[in-house]
Amino acid sequence: MANKDIEYTVHDYGPLNKAIDENLRIKRTRSVWGYAKSVALILIALGIFLLLLAWAYSLLNKHYILKRVAGVQERVIEEKINEAVSSSGISKATDKLKMLGDNQIAIEKLGEAEEKLGEAEEELASEKEKKEQIQAEKEVLEKQMINSKNELEQSVGKLDTFKSEKLALLNEMESLKNQLKDLEDKSEAKDEILKQLEELKKKNENIKNSYYLFSEENTEVKNKKIRVMTRFYFKDPDSNKPTSVDCYVDFAPSYGVKLADLELGGKDEDFSFDAIYKNKNKRFSKKIFEEVKKNHCRFLN
Repeated sequence: MANKDIEYTVHDYGPLNKAIDENLRIKRTRSVWGYAKSVALILIALGIFLLLLAWAYSLLNKHYILKRVAGVQERVIEEKINEAVSSSGISKATDKLKMLGDNQIAIEKLGEAEEKLGEAEEELASEKEKKEQIQAEKEVLEKQMINSKNELEQSVGKLDTFKSEKLALLNEMESLKNQLKDLEDKSEAKDEILKQLEELKKKNENIKNSYYLFSEENTEVKNKKIRVMTRFYFKDPDSNKPTSVDCYVDFAPSYGVKLADLELGGKDEDFSFDAIYKNKNKRFSKKIFEEVKKNHCRFLN
C-alpha cells in the first residue's frame, strides 16, 4: 500500500479573531458608556426630584410657620393700633381688629395704623408748638406790661388793672386749645372750635401789642359812690411811658349799668356833659365833674 501524503490547509484566523475581539471590546465599551449615561440621567433626575421635594417642603413649612406666627402677629398689631389710638386721641373700637386673621389684611391694617400714628404724632407736635408759641407771646406781653406798670407806679401810685386786646385773644386761643383735648377726633364741636381758632389766628396776625393800665380812685358825688378811672394807653409795648392818658367816671357802684360812663378826656381837654347826667333825679353838673377830674384823675406832669 503506497504511502499517501496527507494534505491539509492551514488557515490563519488570527486577524479575524482579533477583529472579532476588537468588535466585542467596542460593543462592551458602548454598552458600559450607555449604562453610565443612563445612571447619570437617573442621578440627575433623582437630584431634580430631591430639589423639588425640598422646595415643596420649604413652602409647606413656611405656610405652617406663617400660620403659627399669624396669631402672635395679630396680637402685636392690635397692641400697636391700640397704642396709636390711645396716644392720638382717636376713638375706635378694637373689636374691628378681629378681622386680622388673614396675614395680608394684617399687614395692610398695620400699615394704616402706622400711617395714622405718624399723622397723629405730627398733629400733636404741631399743636404743642402752637401752644408753646401762644404761651411765649403771652409771657412777653405780660412782662412788658409789668415793667410798664412798675415804672408808672413810681409817678402816679398804685395801678389796679390792665387790659390788652391781644392778651385776651391769646388767653381765648389757649382756652380753646385746652378744650380740644377732651373732644373726639371727629365731631361737630371740634370742627367749630377749629374754625374759631383759625379766625382768632388770623385776627392775632393783625392785632397790635398795645394795652391799657388803669388806676382807680373811689369818691362820692352828692352822696353817690363813683369810681374815677385813669386810663394809660401804651401803643408801643417796649415803652415805659404811656402814649396817652385820659380819665372817665364809672357810676356802677351806685347806678349799675343804668348810667353810662362819663368820659372826662385828657388833662387839658374839655368833655361833653350829656343831659342824662343832669336830670332832676341826679342833679349833677358839669362843674362838679370838672372838680372830680382835677382832684382825682392821675394825669402825668
